[in-house]
Amino acid sequence: MALLAITIMSCSGGGGDDSPAPEPPPTTGGGGTTVTAPTYTANIKSIIDGNCVTCHNPSGENPNVLLQTYAQVSAKAADIKIRIEKPAGDPLVMPKGGKLSQANIDLINKWITNGMPEK
Repeated sequence: MALLAITIMSCSGGGGDDSPAPEPPPTTGGGGTTVTAPTYTANIKSIIDGNCVTCHNPSGENPNVLLQTYAQVSAKAADIKIRIEKPAGDPLVMPKGGKLSQANIDLINKWITNGMPEK
């Protein structure tokens, strides 16, 4: 009887390799909201508008790199990623004179990794 109980317990449920891997933890956006699939319109535009467009517009400090539209931001995504990940104090870190929060950096990186969806 004990042998039957052990056999049944060892065959049920535990430790099979066919179970799916756990999903990575979702990215947390501003305000502590969990964002698993960020889009430009819903999540990224507000970060860019609040931190980048001041300089990256036709009359700003850096009119050669415009970041006012989805097309402009997505075209520069690789450069944005490099610049926002630089350490505070690095002369090439963006935004100039500051640093984005790690939550916003993570959100932008998640957006890029997911293929930069617009909506």
